[in-house]
Amino acid sequence: MIDVEVSLEVLSETPVSVGAGGSAGTLADKVIARDSRNLPIIPGSQVKGRTRHAAEAIARSLGLPVPRGFDDNADTAIRRIFGSPQYRAPLHFASLVSVLGEPSQIGPEQRLSHIRPSVAINRRRGTADDERLLFQETALEGMIFAARPAIVGALPDIEHLALLWAALRAVDRWGGAKSRGLGWATTRMQVIVNGQPQRDDDLEAALRSLVKRGEGQ
Repeated sequence: MIDVEVSLEVLSETPVSVGAGGSAGTLADKVIARDSRNLPIIPGSQVKGRTRHAAEAIARSLGLPVPRGFDDNADTAIRRIFGSPQYRAPLHFASLVSVLGEPSQIGPEQRLSHIRPSVAINRRRGTADDERLLFQETALEGMIFAARPAIVGALPDIEHLALLWAALRAVDRWGGAKSRGLGWATTRMQVIVNGQPQRDDDLEAALRSLVKRGEGQ
């Protein structure tokens, strides 16, 4: 087993909307998730879910086995990284907390969100529904969502970490309303194994090794 630590920075290129549900006393019909300091966040559950979805897509494209469904307990690389209902996940995914630009330059009065009007579309007619004007809160574009570390735990070997790394690199949309252009972002990360930073070239080689060995079967 190897000790794993991954720090993440998600740099939003368009506004991000990770909904918390309800209106929470605001003008918005849907508000964004926030932490105890009222800062917009990308919850750890979404970090894990999006990363797992990307990892399954990558594994499938590389010919590696993937779970058939959420309850599938087959011993695959995906299960070893993300867990299953019968197998405790070996990694913890923290929430990514937002700042607008460099943290040292942010004042307490600075606005961190925006309320956007939108119209619900009738899927059958392809036109706007009557009386369905909605107001959606979004975090501002240009925000950085970060956690250092964001992912901690232990994995069987560097090959499994390489699949996680590739999945994180593949995620370029966060939050909801993606069809409206929300949530585009780029991700920067630092990967540390047993206290030592890892190079991208080494992780790419490890991913090729995972495919060659047919891990997860």
